[in-house]
Amino acid sequence: MKTVYWLFVVSVALFISGIAFVIAGERTARAATPAAAAPVETAPVASIKQIMIGITNPAAYVVYEAVGTKSTPTGVEEIAPKTDEDWQKVASAAAAVVESGNLMLTGSRAIDKGDWVKMTHDMMEQGKAAIKAAESKNKDAVVEAGGSLNTTCDACHMRYSRE
Repeated sequence: MKTVYWLFVVSVALFISGIAFVIAGERTARAATPAAAAPVETAPVASIKQIMIGITNPAAYVVYEAVGTKSTPTGVEEIAPKTDEDWQKVASAAAAVVESGNLMLTGSRAIDKGDWVKMTHDMMEQGKAAIKAAESKNKDAVVEAGGSLNTTCDACHMRYSRE
């Protein structure tokens, strides 16, 4: 009888231990795999023309006009960012150019899957070059990036109407 009693006690202990392990494993699995976040849904609102007028053009002009010279009655005046804040404005404007490219490729905005995408990516690359130039406070690199950005924009505007 003692053997049967002892086997019963061991069986109950093993059963309870097994349940404990299952519960502990489930809790560990829940902690290890966080619930997937719901994807953020967006609905494009602006047209390409609105993006160009409201974001791309104003930002590109900040880059274009950041470094240069102008003639005044007193002589030639050099234009360049002077403070860290001035350089940050140029870098931020260049970032806006890059992000406007992302917007122009979002959803059904891409006019085609060929030249439009290539030219938009080219614009974004020139914007990234302008960001690097502004972050390194390199006036010559800002001029070069601004010129390349302008060339890229002109090529796209020749291919695609501005209307």
